[in-house]
Amino acid sequence: MTVVQGIQTSLSFWPSLKEAMYEPFQNQYIPQNETVIQTPDPDMTPSSWTNSLRQSLVAGGILAIPFIFNYLLTLSLYHWANMRRKPGQTPPEYPAMPIIGSTFSFLWDSASFVAKATTYAGKLTCVRISLLINGIYLVSEPKAIADMWKNPNLSSPIYVYTVGLRYIFGMHEKGIEAYTDDDSGPYRKPHPFSNVEPNNRIDFLTHDSLLRGLTSHAMLRTFERFQAILKRNLDTEDIGDEWIEQPDLFAFFRNNVGKAVLESLFGPSLLAINPNFTSDLWEFDEQVVNLAKRLPRFLIPNAFRVRERLLSQIQNWYNYARQHFRDSNTDQDTQWDPYWGSIMNRERQSMLLSISGQDDAAVASTDLGLIWTSVTNVVPSTMLTAFHIFSDPALLSRIRTSISDSVSHTPTSGFSASMDKLLQKDLLQSVYAETLRLYVQSYITRCSAHECITVGDWTLPRNEVSMVSSYVAHMNTSLWNEQDGAHPVTSFWADRFILDPADPSSGPMNPSTPEATEIRSKLSTKEKHFSAKGLAGAWIPYGGGFSACPGRLLAKRIILYTCALLVSEFEVEVKDKAFEMDSSGFGLGTQKPKTKIGFRIRRRRGD
Repeated sequence: MTVVQGIQTSLSFWPSLKEAMYEPFQNQYIPQNETVIQTPDPDMTPSSWTNSLRQSLVAGGILAIPFIFNYLLTLSLYHWANMRRKPGQTPPEYPAMPIIGSTFSFLWDSASFVAKATTYAGKLTCVRISLLINGIYLVSEPKAIADMWKNPNLSSPIYVYTVGLRYIFGMHEKGIEAYTDDDSGPYRKPHPFSNVEPNNRIDFLTHDSLLRGLTSHAMLRTFERFQAILKRNLDTEDIGDEWIEQPDLFAFFRNNVGKAVLESLFGPSLLAINPNFTSDLWEFDEQVVNLAKRLPRFLIPNAFRVRERLLSQIQNWYNYARQHFRDSNTDQDTQWDPYWGSIMNRERQSMLLSISGQDDAAVASTDLGLIWTSVTNVVPSTMLTAFHIFSDPALLSRIRTSISDSVSHTPTSGFSASMDKLLQKDLLQSVYAETLRLYVQSYITRCSAHECITVGDWTLPRNEVSMVSSYVAHMNTSLWNEQDGAHPVTSFWADRFILDPADPSSGPMNPSTPEATEIRSKLSTKEKHFSAKGLAGAWIPYGGGFSACPGRLLAKRIILYTCALLVSEFEVEVKDKAFEMDSSGFGLGTQKPKTKIGFRIRRRRGD
């Protein structure tokens, strides 16, 4: 169907529609000099009421004509663009009603809507969806996603920073201006078309600070501290040789792993002077979905209240740390101190407060965002990885055997792990990667401020928001290996990322794809091994490219270490293995259990 044919088809209904519109008014006499609209007669017959209702419906139909015509036109153009695709064209508009667009479907039925909108004729495609305020380009084809990660002009997450800080983390408008004004990019060298002052390059300064604080030497020192704190936290649980019943597996991980992440990154003072901070953080996490929908305060008062409490507690932490910190408090090797925690936090204070419009209140919103993303994704990811290991006795045995040469236990130091070895364990890596593939439901947002960009066969306009859904990428049945339906993408398969050169049906990619064939042809080993090759546009729990999550290396170590510690030191029996996941926060990170998961735990006895 061509565009012209589509329009002609929609106009062919006009004669019958016109007859239906005018028919109720035919043969009606309206006397001169009389009021047409009169007070209804209480004795009006049912026939009179029927005529009035009929006229109202027809009037409504007349008003709807422009909307229907617009929808039919958009529908025709949408099909035309997909059936006559040419390299370099702009993704077509997804059909929706004018003005409101796809707003309600996008916000309240996100998973099914995004999956539907990004599919055409059974294949993933790219599309523009119109929302109440603006539009978003949804990029879903693996090649297009991989091209996004490679393009330096699509490396800036500044748009999502702005939206998140304004609506979720409560930054005031004066502070937001620094983010909306910065079009210089995240690289050390600013974009040549940008005129932002060096001290106001908040995109680059933020990214650079996070990279230095969450990678390399600083990351390793933070991780060492995490290990010590996690073991201390577990010791306080008073778990012995006898079974202890616990009502909620997720709460167990929040209290032990979550607090260890907080303290290792931000120091003990934050929690010491704000004893309710952790509980408030998880209450806030439950409300983030409502804040993200931009609902007014009178509809979600609890969300605004808990956010205000957290922002106040963070500013209390600033004041306390400034009063008590001395250079002598700092560990010269780790650059960690008990007041600010990681040196990254001290440097962020100095850096952010030197930017125009930033004050303690604005920086507190920024730090709330950092704290929330640091804790509320890695905790459920760790819990779900451990859950799948302990729920499958055969898998648990395989994991214990595979990591036995990487872990040890001594009476003096307790449990320890060689992370260099642990990070190379194929099965543990596969379980980790599969957990993130199955449960991470994030939107990765990019925007090219100065020029149009080509990704795959599509062109993305300048200064327009482009978004990738990890859920759509992770559920792509044409790319992922399901072994002829034995392991659907919607289910957990511990060995999905294990590639066996002797087994053509193994590996993460669909064996029938050319990419899988090419990868196999270049294998240099005959051993089974973990493989994520060819998945740059398919496995994206941390995003990709220059602005991929800077905390991903720390997060992976936290997840693998915690699981290694638990399987080596404890027995865990999960009672509720069939539970529902909560997708209400679709697009905001890792799924969490909808209900409590009962379990029991004890120390391992000598084998």
